[in-house]
Amino acid sequence: MVNLNINARWPVSRQIESDFVIQILVDVLAPAQFSLEASDLVEDQRSHANDRKSDAESFESRGRSSEEVNMHDFEEEFLVGRIWAERIDWYYAEECGFSIAEVCDARSGTWMQVLETLCRGNSSSFRKELQIESFVNEVLFIHEILLHPDIIDRVAILDAAIRGISSDNSLILMYHEQSEPYHLEDWECNEIGFKKIARSNLLLRDNHYTYPFAQSYSSGRPVNCRGSAEHEEWVLENWEELISDHPSL
Repeated sequence: MVNLNINARWPVSRQIESDFVIQILVDVLAPAQFSLEASDLVEDQRSHANDRKSDAESFESRGRSSEEVNMHDFEEEFLVGRIWAERIDWYYAEECGFSIAEVCDARSGTWMQVLETLCRGNSSSFRKELQIESFVNEVLFIHEILLHPDIIDRVAILDAAIRGISSDNSLILMYHEQSEPYHLEDWECNEIGFKKIARSNLLLRDNHYTYPFAQSYSSGRPVNCRGSAEHEEWVLENWEELISDHPSL
């Protein structure tokens, strides 16, 4: 089964505007593929278990049995996808007396576009036509999504990742980029709650509201996918190209 490894980095105290922007990296990990040779090896080891009793006992004396060692070897995971997002702790920044406009401006032009799209002027009041709930705890922007083409169920993985890095009081945005390689199809975006903002190239998901995938799979949907060194190499090579303009990652 596919697993997610979420890495986030934030300061222990918030002293300046940029301290309220949290970098988040989500690694999508799949268990290693079992080869025919590996299966034959396991069967051979089992058939000779009695002959290797003393070896097993020596392993056990060190806290692990030979079977546990074999299972550990076969449970290796490989990188099959990666997601990069940033989160502004919107409510916390305002509670600490910081201007949301200054927080966005201190980070990037992308965040200023987010602010101008969501709010009236440079205020933190949301546009009425967006029908956003009055209380928003954090706003996230997903910069890059890269999943290996062998992954068929991208919807389940992306929804799990978004749930893992956001809360019920979050807004999530990303660009609507149909011309980019490996882009999400419109139906995939709709399935996980993203809607295009009028007169903008941004998509918005408001976690205050439900959406098709969550209605059908409230606890998520398992994804069975096997990974390999080739999958991981493909992800790493393509990821370097995607983030070439972001050396801080």
